[in-house]
Amino acid sequence: MAVVTGASRGIGRAAAAALAEEGASVLLTARGEEDLQRAVAELTAAGHDVAGLRVDGAEPGSAAAVVAEAHRLWSRIDILVNNAGGGPAGSDHVRNFDPDTWLDVYWRNVVVPMALATACLPGMVERGWGRILNVASTMARDPDPRFGSYGAAKAALAHATRSLAQAYAAEGVMVNAVLPGLTRSEGVLSGYAEAAAASGRTPEQIEERMMQLQPIAAGRTGEPEEVAAAIAFLCSERASWITGALLLVDGGTVRVLP
Repeated sequence: MAVVTGASRGIGRAAAAALAEEGASVLLTARGEEDLQRAVAELTAAGHDVAGLRVDGAEPGSAAAVVAEAHRLWSRIDILVNNAGGGPAGSDHVRNFDPDTWLDVYWRNVVVPMALATACLPGMVERGWGRILNVASTMARDPDPRFGSYGAAKAALAHATRSLAQAYAAEGVMVNAVLPGLTRSEGVLSGYAEAAAASGRTPEQIEERMMQLQPIAAGRTGEPEEVAAAIAFLCSERASWITGALLLVDGGTVRVLP
């Protein structure tokens, strides 16, 4: 049984579908009710055993609520995909430093996934098997001052991933992270549209400019399903000797060695 956060669209929605196709029952969580119910309905119509829970991970008690709902429906949690997070609107979070913004981004991208992971861990440890997968970003490895607060938080999430991996590997819980590059999720596409409207350019021109600023060796942006395929693998039995991995899924965006 799997829990996927931020699962109403984008990488989270694709990850929920990929895990369901592998035979897992999946609890999808998200803040937006409409998109969440649409995702649940689509997966249910495809014959998968899924359910949805509207929850904001930043609210007190959210981790306990997710665990309680998963146990109510399926009595266990074997897999956790921490996909929810994100950054604030706007850019240049270094020159325009605001401590409240940085704290909020850190809370959503580090503290919230850690809280849910630690809430899920007791059952995984008891059964001697578990998978925790955190969705970070190439910005954890390749800083960009336009997204300073987000990149710093994702770097901290990568560190937390390895700390959890070291702490629980001997008890059968594998903890890994994927670091997606620029991916054509709904959030990214809406960002293109907003930037295009503000600048008098087309969304295609905005994407082209993004790729100029951060070139991708593969020559294209990624699709959510491509990231989800890596997530599904790391959550499977096939990844039984992989823990603490920070897997780049970025078409060759990051060029430096680890």
